[in-house]
Amino acid sequence: MIKYKFAKNQNKELIKINDLTIENKKKNTFYCISCGNELIARLGKVKTHHFAHKNKLNCSGETYLHLLGKEVFYDKYVSCLKMKKPFNIEIFQNKTCNYYEQDYGHKCSLDNCLSKFDLTQFFDKITLEKREDSFIVDILLSSSSIKEKIFVEIAVTHFSTEKKLNSGYKIIEIAIEHDDDLKPIFNALLSVSNSKIKFKNFKTKDALKPICNGNCRVLYNFITLNKDGRCLLENIYLREINSIIQADGDSLIDYKIEKNNNYDPPKRFRKAIATYATENFNIKNCFICRYHANNKYKGSLYESEYKPIFCKFLKITCNSNHAVKCDYFRKEKEYIKNILEEIRRY
Repeated sequence: MIKYKFAKNQNKELIKINDLTIENKKKNTFYCISCGNELIARLGKVKTHHFAHKNKLNCSGETYLHLLGKEVFYDKYVSCLKMKKPFNIEIFQNKTCNYYEQDYGHKCSLDNCLSKFDLTQFFDKITLEKREDSFIVDILLSSSSIKEKIFVEIAVTHFSTEKKLNSGYKIIEIAIEHDDDLKPIFNALLSVSNSKIKFKNFKTKDALKPICNGNCRVLYNFITLNKDGRCLLENIYLREINSIIQADGDSLIDYKIEKNNNYDPPKRFRKAIATYATENFNIKNCFICRYHANNKYKGSLYESEYKPIFCKFLKITCNSNHAVKCDYFRKEKEYIKNILEEIRRY
């Protein structure tokens, strides 16, 4: 005999076996959702509680799950509408955080973020087995205020046709293999992260709002120019910039904030130096000194002992900011031009 977790009573109410008590069992008669024949509630202590057909017969488990899925969705959605509770879907949406836009002119793009949307806020009508154009829809969600509609399809063995999927209608397809697959419907949350729930033709608008509340986890390149001509590049979070500006404000001439998009940091650093030089800032750096040559030192840009320069005049290797305290620093326009040309080609 087929074992089911759901049945209907004599009042056509949907009954879940786990919600049934011995007392309620005696007061009700139960019927199969699929074939309409009488069921017996098995509430024993050994086997899992279930409904079973009173008489042996061939009943379609596929039909049972399909009808059950539609019934559960319909009842839950109607209940959410009446009780003014959300029935959510969770899909991917591109989000942009603009928390620091006013302060620093930068927004952070956060792709593929899961976002919840309450269907009841848009679709206040639900219909079972509705014809829409050339399609028969298991459940149709529609609205009294907007033209948009959503097809909800309960898929047991038959899934949506290519014609329906390519119709342009928004489609939510819920695959049901057993009763437990109904949990997302009971929880009023259909998520794209659930492999048995598919969303077709859903396009969301990008969201622009202060998502991070100041705790941005996106790294930026913070380039500063000091009064003594020193240029520095740090890889930091936007929330850290204000404290640096406040601490070093008296010594700073200018600063730049650039997104860290995996662009070669040494090249970015040299570009900043050359740009400051063309803008006639008082910058002193060995990369634009006539006496410099490239040292083949392999190290991190952020190491204090990083020595990319060989000084042809002093015959030493050094950090590029050695020029700040060097009496022999001589700015060379040709080197400035070469750096900018290299960056342009890169």
